[in-house]
Amino acid sequence: MTDKQWEMLEPIFSSNKGQHFVEHSKRDLINAVLYLVKAGCQWYLLPNDFLPYKTVFSFYSRAVQSGKWEKAMDLMVKKVREDAGRKPTPTYGLIDSQSAKTTLASDERGFDGGKKVKGRKRHIVVDTMGNLLAISVHAANIHDTKSGITPAKKAYEKYSKINVVNLVYKSLKARLFCGHGSAYCEVFCGVKNDPA
Repeated sequence: MTDKQWEMLEPIFSSNKGQHFVEHSKRDLINAVLYLVKAGCQWYLLPNDFLPYKTVFSFYSRAVQSGKWEKAMDLMVKKVREDAGRKPTPTYGLIDSQSAKTTLASDERGFDGGKKVKGRKRHIVVDTMGNLLAISVHAANIHDTKSGITPAKKAYEKYSKINVVNLVYKSLKARLFCGHGSAYCEVFCGVKNDPA
């Protein structure tokens, strides 16, 4: 990670809480996580150049639970969009799913009949530039029109003016946005909301 990138992320990951217990640099921990993401390897295969994998995994887990990774991702989306000359918040999102085989030890797994895969499924929402806006991972046997609601809702809560688009999910749109009393009911369901 460059110094400029660290300057952006430092306020999110730095904390005075428990500062006297800090043994490792947050920057080194983030670099280790970024290596894992880039290499696609298992935690225990983290090279010895980095901190011990159990330390990195503990840091990663705590940062996920506290929402720090999501804040960092949102900050990056905003910066990438602004650097490209676009508005910082997206107005359109695209949703899709992918099923993947998993091992028997997985907590949540099921059989996706459409794709003939036993395992898990992930739904992602991206903006028109391909930036990740929301993600949801679950058993593969849950139908897209039910499981796609979670990431679409997350994207809508983060970016209230977003339209999540995919014609395959017609009923998802109707169930997600009807009842919100917003203009999006007109977009998704063809129902006009009279402000009067």
